Amino acid sequence: MKNIKAIIRKDVKTKDKEYLIYIRYTYNRRYILFSTDNHVLLKNWKPNTGRIKKSFNYEKLNTNIEQFENKIITIILDIKIKDEEPTLLNVKNEYYNLQNHSQQIKSGSKKINEKLFLSDFQDFIDDRVENNNFRDNTIKAYKTTLNKLKEFKKTKGYFLHYNTINETFYFAFVNYMRYDEGLLDNSLDKHIKNLKLFMNYSFEKKKHTNLFFQTFKRTRAKSDFVVLNRKELIDLAYNYKPKIGSLKDRIRDTFIFGCSTGLRFGDLVSLTKGNFVIKRDGINNKILDNSTDTYIWLTTIKTNEQLKLPISNFIFDLIKKYDLENNEPTFLKHNNQVFNRTIKDICKEIGFTEMTKLSKKKGKADFHSEKMKYEFISSYTMRRTFITQMSNSTEITNVQAVTGHKNINILTDYIKRNDKELNVVKANLNDIFYEKDENLIGDKSSGINTRIIVK
Repeated sequence: MKNIKAIIRKDVKTKDKEYLIYIRYTYNRRYILFSTDNHVLLKNWKPNTGRIKKSFNYEKLNTNIEQFENKIITIILDIKIKDEEPTLLNVKNEYYNLQNHSQQIKSGSKKINEKLFLSDFQDFIDDRVENNNFRDNTIKAYKTTLNKLKEFKKTKGYFLHYNTINETFYFAFVNYMRYDEGLLDNSLDKHIKNLKLFMNYSFEKKKHTNLFFQTFKRTRAKSDFVVLNRKELIDLAYNYKPKIGSLKDRIRDTFIFGCSTGLRFGDLVSLTKGNFVIKRDGINNKILDNSTDTYIWLTTIKTNEQLKLPISNFIFDLIKKYDLENNEPTFLKHNNQVFNRTIKDICKEIGFTEMTKLSKKKGKADFHSEKMKYEFISSYTMRRTFITQMSNSTEITNVQAVTGHKNINILTDYIKRNDKELNVVKANLNDIFYEKDENLIGDKSSGINTRIIVK
């Protein structure tokens, strides 16, 4: 049949630089791929004929490819005999029905079907719940991924099976999540991550031998976000005057506390009196203002990383304000939704109302959102502000030491670049590209100079 051909995908190869061979079935200008589980070096492949050149075992491999093609042809003919259309979905379902039946005969075990696949995913979630080392938000994310898989199966009619978690599934699921569900790439990335975690978990449990999921590419892209600059932080910390003890007063204090420590919101609201190590001078009874004697000590919830954080002047003020040597830091205890809603109200009152445009990725497209700055501010802003401000004044490895990031590439995604950095680049370029006879002019106080060539 002209609509069946053996192909390779040049973007899917093994560590040995071998390419997986697929059988492509085309119907109404669309196609699906069936993996043959055979691999070939690119130099040994003949794309015109869909066969392997003379090389080791090439005759047996070509025979296997031909048998696979004949299997698909037989499926198509059987469908036509039943007076049905050999659509991509019909052919695919019939193929995996035959695969299941074959496995049942060979192993004598119960049929591996999509109900078992989905129930295994639920077992994976239950195991994580019983483990007690996973946050509620993490468990919730796993459940959301399972629900998305169920919706994908129902909407697209995809036959979920350990053996169908392949390239065809990957692109179908990604497109469904992007364009049917409307997810941006960073939201989609979490589901791909969870699916790969489940497939690895079930592989270790010897429920399948399909390792194709390891080739699934994550879709995480660097997010565009807002941070507070130094003036805005000072306005929020010292010039904003809410009623003492009010919700806005406590949430303002929490927000600046977060901007001073870079803690994730979950770690921030979980702090207790025991996390504060505060020592005083035995002579003057003053708090010792150094990170050796006075600091915050905690083990992070997400990564189980032990962190030792220095205490800023603002936090010293909070120690006095809330008597943290004797009392629990109840001012830090907030529901995330209430916190986000209230900090937006606070920033609006202060005047963070300049129009701000942010962009996010969905595949190759950029989606722009333009709002007043305060509308973009949330609990995430604290950590991003801390990392951005610190990266402007100290080595990135110093920042890493207090944020708990194991991967420095992920840490750099939290840094918001601005025109100040661009001006530094410009100044450096001006120092590089100059001629011998020149005059140097400019505002010396700004550190930005311009070279004027004297002819």
